[in-house]
Amino acid sequence: MALGEMLRQKYREETGIRVSFMAWAKKVPEPKAGKLDFDRFPFQRELYSQQGAMDTESVIMKATQLGISAYLLRFALYHADTRRQTALYVFPKRQQMYDFADARIKAAIMASPYLLERIPGSSVANKGLKQIGLGWLYARGSESKDDLDSVDADVLVLDEYDTLNQENIPDAERRTSGSLNPMIRRVGVPSLPGYGIDLLYAQSDQRRWFVRCEACGERQYLDMRGNVDADTASLHCWRCYKPLTPEMVGQGLWVAKYPERSVRGYHMPRLIVPGLDLRPIVEASRKTLPNEVTVHHNKDLAEAYAAEEGRLSDEAILGASRDEIPLEATVVGQCDLITMGVDVASVRALNVRVSAYTLPRNGLPHKRSLFIGMCDDFNKVAELMERYQVNMCCVDHEPDGRLARSLAERYPGRVYLAHFITHRSETAFKVNPEMRSAGVKRTDVLDAVFDSIRQQRNLLPMEKPPGWAKQMQALNRVKTEMADGSVRGEYRSVVADDYAFAEAYDILALQVWLWQQNVDSATEGSDFGFSEVYDWEPSSLDVVEVETDPAYIGSYQPGFNSDYEPFD
Repeated sequence: MALGEMLRQKYREETGIRVSFMAWAKKVPEPKAGKLDFDRFPFQRELYSQQGAMDTESVIMKATQLGISAYLLRFALYHADTRRQTALYVFPKRQQMYDFADARIKAAIMASPYLLERIPGSSVANKGLKQIGLGWLYARGSESKDDLDSVDADVLVLDEYDTLNQENIPDAERRTSGSLNPMIRRVGVPSLPGYGIDLLYAQSDQRRWFVRCEACGERQYLDMRGNVDADTASLHCWRCYKPLTPEMVGQGLWVAKYPERSVRGYHMPRLIVPGLDLRPIVEASRKTLPNEVTVHHNKDLAEAYAAEEGRLSDEAILGASRDEIPLEATVVGQCDLITMGVDVASVRALNVRVSAYTLPRNGLPHKRSLFIGMCDDFNKVAELMERYQVNMCCVDHEPDGRLARSLAERYPGRVYLAHFITHRSETAFKVNPEMRSAGVKRTDVLDAVFDSIRQQRNLLPMEKPPGWAKQMQALNRVKTEMADGSVRGEYRSVVADDYAFAEAYDILALQVWLWQQNVDSATEGSDFGFSEVYDWEPSSLDVVEVETDPAYIGSYQPGFNSDYEPFD
């Protein structure tokens, strides 16, 4: 840096005069692309404006390959360098942070003589922490709450928002609570409707890039259905069908749908890049595999998307519901066993499912509901254990394992603490009798929950607790691309889902009971896959309906036989 520039920089720091974000960013070239290219990405100009740089909060719901990561890095570095602030940049995984630190942060510094001069020779500089000017840049993965708690930040960047550990996001945001002028940027590719970045954008002022058609004067935001001619892979005006040229797209403007809202929110599909080759996007729009359709909506159009087959439908719930639950499955002496699943929430009541199972010699098990509802505490759960003479119960071991373990000690051999095991496990189900615990793969057991309803092997009362259906439908099955390139199915929730996990633990209780029948030939800690103890393939079993009272909450009395002896 020339002596004159060094003196001017020192003067600005001492007097509080700061260079604008736009002027500063132009001194930090992209390692591969060079200087900022607003001809290619004209929609980014507002992000680099004074208002865009100094907004307290903003949300960007984006497609891929739009240069937004370069903006976020500059945003964090700018505030560290010119405002003596601490910036915290949060990634989904620590390994992603390491990769970004090498490929983007280090590369940006090495490509900028200005930034090289702004890093003191004696300063700390590692993958997770760098001193820039008189400020600091921290990079962290979202898996560890401890890593986030160690930073008191003024500026927070939450990148790839939907794939962050959602439970730790509040902890990251609280790190800015001590700052006089905190700023937060939440950015990501959307996934499910009403979840993550899609929900945040819906709560913002909802800005879209409006393009004016020079032929008819119509202003419009670009949409795949209204503006893309699939035959020619080109853009046209939705009103007059005249072409929308790259120049028209480049001269677009951000327009807020709800300008009265305080948080700016940007919707950035790939269509807003002037002169973009639309042929790959058109080709992607014609694909039919669920994962391919999801990727197109999320990564090309920046739209949240949930395939119908990925969630429990209203039709499936209705098909499994009965005005009358068959008597032969609800009288304890005439069914094979009674199970219970208990989901433990941190602040809400306990969600409980009690079931009566029929285990045919040939075909799949099927069950009827005896109780679906909530309990205020574990004493109420114990009352249900006694009332329904439950053979096997699985209870969520979190967030307060102490109370769940007390219940297990009260009913030895009949209550197990439930937890989820890693998707990398070779088996889907594990039991540890000494610890009175049972583990299951999360995706596998939720698949079983929803399949049993779709196949009408889990019969439900017509009248259900308030919010039951909404919670069951909160979980959406999506395909997630892993770091090694593999694709894994997993469930994501958009709202409370406690009843769904009560159903999951109820199914796990059946697995533990079946395992217990073979305990003489099993060793402690043995593990079984679902395929070894329970076949989840569709069944052709006919459902026989017999007139009786519906099972609902605690109002149904099953009429136990006096000579019934519970399983030990």
